[in-house]
Amino acid sequence: MAIAARTMDRDLAGASAAVTKEMADAPRRIAGMAVTARVPGAFDTRERAKPEAAAHACPVHRALAAPVVMAFQWPG
Repeated sequence: MAIAARTMDRDLAGASAAVTKEMADAPRRIAGMAVTARVPGAFDTRERAKPEAAAHACPVHRALAAPVVMAFQWPG
């Protein structure tokens, strides 16, 4: 997200993320994850699209076997 924001001359300073995981048994493993990213600053709908798309295309996100649900908060 930060790289995408930099290409737009925007800063994501103060951004944070909260991650929760859902565990499964037999075998014990991570069954799913939920990530909520909170990004302060005034971003309009168009400006939000590029960093959100970058988060969904992240190689780490794509490497996880468990489904990951992402939510974004833009408190502006």
